[in-house]
Amino acid sequence: MNDAVKPSFLLGPVREPIDRDVSKRIDILRIILIGLIVLAHGARGITVRIADSGGTGPVADLMVNILNGHVDFVAVPLFFTISGFLFLRKFELTLPAYGEMVRSKFISLLIPYVLFNGLLAAWFYCVGSIEMMGSWGFLQSEGLVTKILGLGTTPVNYPLWFLRDLLVVFLLSPVLLLFFKEAPGVGLITLFVLWAGMDPAPYSYYGDFFAFYLGGYLARTRLPLAGVSWWQRAGAWLFVGLTIVLVAHQPLGITVDSVRLFLFKCNLVLGLVFFWRISAFSFIRDSAVLHSMARHSFFVYLAHEPTMSILQTRLLAVWKPVGDLQQIAFYWLSGLTVIVLLWGLGEVLSRLVPAVYAVATGARRSARRPAPPLAATSGE
Repeated sequence: MNDAVKPSFLLGPVREPIDRDVSKRIDILRIILIGLIVLAHGARGITVRIADSGGTGPVADLMVNILNGHVDFVAVPLFFTISGFLFLRKFELTLPAYGEMVRSKFISLLIPYVLFNGLLAAWFYCVGSIEMMGSWGFLQSEGLVTKILGLGTTPVNYPLWFLRDLLVVFLLSPVLLLFFKEAPGVGLITLFVLWAGMDPAPYSYYGDFFAFYLGGYLARTRLPLAGVSWWQRAGAWLFVGLTIVLVAHQPLGITVDSVRLFLFKCNLVLGLVFFWRISAFSFIRDSAVLHSMARHSFFVYLAHEPTMSILQTRLLAVWKPVGDLQQIAFYWLSGLTVIVLLWGLGEVLSRLVPAVYAVATGARRSARRPAPPLAATSGE
């Protein structure tokens, strides 16, 4: 199709800067979503370790079902949506631009991915196994390079599969640009149908591409995201309602797996709206503590395992949580301890060894002196 005669519904790049309110909410969501991921992986302490040794209480079990089974699941598609929003809003496919993107993602994604997987493999070799994480013998049987790179399997440090999938999505992102240039609405519907209607897994490349494309679609359609509008309120309440329905799906007679899974994926989309609405509350959006924590959210993500597994193993050696109250306390105590501990460690490392920390976390380092606080901007 000739660019000179493209109709107005086709989506070109966005040149204007991101609204300050939107930028602050994205920043806050980074640490909130990382917190959800940490809590989700920490729940294995209840669903596996505690459940195997004596069972979980009904209230603790319900809490884990709601959070780990539904709320926490929103974190991954929301991260992909935010990534697509920031990247696809103005990216145009040229050979130099694509080459620069590949170089940038090599630094920001691949280096931390390989480094933290390699560090965990080195731990297995030098220190020993970690319960529910693996051992050196397991790595040898699976193939060291295969597990470090996560080729056809989960990587050594299992939560880092997200970085591998995100890198693949970035590398194949030119395909998404074709939809924006020719049929943006068709692209959105097609990717949703492939994910929600044909794919049995809650997470997959279909879902990754849909969420990433959705972020770019929102940016290029210039949907007003600042402030709070009716669709944010409605979507948030629909998410709450459908979550209740899904938690109680058996008593409600929703027994067909394909129907439940379709509703589950629709609820993940509503979850994107729910967390965007949550980020609008001023005490969250303007929290200095959360913005400070957000600066190290990627480090918290990279290092939360095996930190969580080691901490829970040590805790359970001296404390056997029995009953709902103790098990709920164990869930939140271990999760929040890991988040705060790694946030503090990130602050220390970024000050003591800034160059090493920057490489390890894929951060860009500028040769210029930092701008005074009043001159700094929050635009992406």
